[in-house]
Parts: sequence; structure tokens; C-alpha cells
Amino acid sequence: MTQMNRVLIFLMSSLIYHTIDAQSISGFEEVEFVTTDDIKISASYGLAKSTIPAAAIILIHQGGSSREEWFALDLVKDLLDNGFAILAYDVRTHGKSGKDQGNLTDLFGNPNRAPLDLKAALDFLKSDTRVDSTRIGILGASIGANLACVAASSDSYPVKSVVSISAKVTAIESLGTVKSPTLRNAFHIASAEEQNGLRRGWAEELYANTSGHRAVHIADGRLHGSYILRENSPLQREVLAWFKKTL
Repeated sequence: MTQMNRVLIFLMSSLIYHTIDAQSISGFEEVEFVTTDDIKISASYGLAKSTIPAAAIILIHQGGSSREEWFALDLVKDLLDNGFAILAYDVRTHGKSGKDQGNLTDLFGNPNRAPLDLKAALDFLKSDTRVDSTRIGILGASIGANLACVAASSDSYPVKSVVSISAKVTAIESLGTVKSPTLRNAFHIASAEEQNGLRRGWAEELYANTSGHRAVHIADGRLHGSYILRENSPLQREVLAWFKKTL
């Protein structure tokens, strides 16, 4: 079996898994915004009216999935209940968002594709006066984790704190066009055995290169991305505590 076939099988299995288990959470509305290269991005937006202006957290799903993967987690409702605004969007070519001309493999490392989606999401939040634009965080899985790390390593992204789950250093370098990036205020999560231990090594490397607030958690097993959180309620509470501390 070729590496490309293994990637496609993994992505399709992720898509099926989240479709079966995804559930909606009240308090969210459907919104859209457009990237600088004219791609329509579809998102779910939740705002706790009791906390204005609110700190905001952007949720970025893993490849082959959609924003719906997050709604299987108690964490999302807990974040909303704790006063955070939540923006969960579909990365281009995924879910209800528009498609561009590139393929999935290129998407994971092209600085002119998925990073533009994140910048459009940030612009959307900055345009809402109910959001405190100085207190924006990111929770990302896989490609979402890589984007979170890019944001945490560049002043061009107005992001204060991130949680990265199953990040990949070489992809971060490609998406951010910076070798060996230095991050700020980041919590890195991976499974001990996912991708034969490579994701654990990358999480530990990123932790070593993080300044300010930093944390690392290596979970047992080989689960990937948001599925690590799905099987670990205490870790979801750690993520909530992280954002309450750092935003």
C-alpha cells in the first residue's frame, strides 16, 4: 500500500467517525466569511452573552474531517459556559467551505491556502465588537494544530494562546515558511504511539521551543488529533483550565 493510499484511508476513516458521533450544541449560529483569495469559509459561531467583550477561541479540525468533530466533545459547551466565544470553521475543501484548485496533500503544507482561512477567521472575530481582540486563542488538531503553531510563532497573527494536538514540525515549517520556529504560550498534546512515536517527539520538540506559558501532555495509546480529547475527559478539563489561565 502506498503512503498516499494510507493517508486517504486515514482521512476517510476520520470523516466517517466524526459523522457518526457529531452532535449539535445550542447557542451556535451558522456564519460565513471570505478569504483574501476569495474562498468562502463556513463556520459555527457561539457567543456567551453574559461575558462581553469575550475572549474567543478558534477551533480548527484535522484533515479529512470538519468542524463537527468538535461538537462531540463536552469541552466545547464547557468553553461556551465559561464565557468564551467559539468560532469553529471548516478548512477549505472540507465540510461546507468552498474548494480551491489544490489537492489535500498540498493543502497540508502550502502557506498560501489554509493559513488564509485562519487569517479570515481572525478578521471575522476582530470585526465583532463583542469580542476582545487581544484575547484570541486557537484549539487545533493535526493540520489545525500546525496552523495554531504557525500563529503562535508569528506576530502577523493576533493570537494570545494555543493548544496544538498532534502537530507536525515539518508541516509547521512549510505552512509558516520558517525553519525551527519559536512559539509563545502553547500547550502541546500527542499520543505516545501515534505515527510510531513521531507525533510525541514533535510535541516534545515544540514544547522545548515554546516561551511564556507552556505545557505538554503525552497521552497513552495511538489516537490522533481531536480523538485524543474524545477519549480523555480529564484532558478536556486541562484544556479548559489552560485557556482560563492564558486568555
